[in-house]
Amino acid sequence: MSLNKLELKLRVEAKMNEIKAQLGTLAADTTAEAHKRKQQLEARLKEAEAQLKTEWDKVSEQAVSKLNEWLKS
Repeated sequence: MSLNKLELKLRVEAKMNEIKAQLGTLAADTTAEAHKRKQQLEARLKEAEAQLKTEWDKVSEQAVSKLNEWLKS
C-alpha cells in the first residue's frame, strides 16, 4: 500500500470512529434534532463504506478522491 493510501486509510478510519462516537452520544437523545443529526451521520458512514467495498490496496484513484472530499465535509 502506498504511503498516501495508508495516510488516507488512517484519516478515514479516525473520522469514521469519530462519527460512531457521535452516534453513541446521540443514541439516548430522542429529540427531532438529534434524530436528524443521527440520520446525517449514518449517511456519511454509508458514503465512506460505499467507497471502501474493496481492500485498501485496490481502492481506485476516483475512490481516493471521493474519500478526500468526504473528509473535508
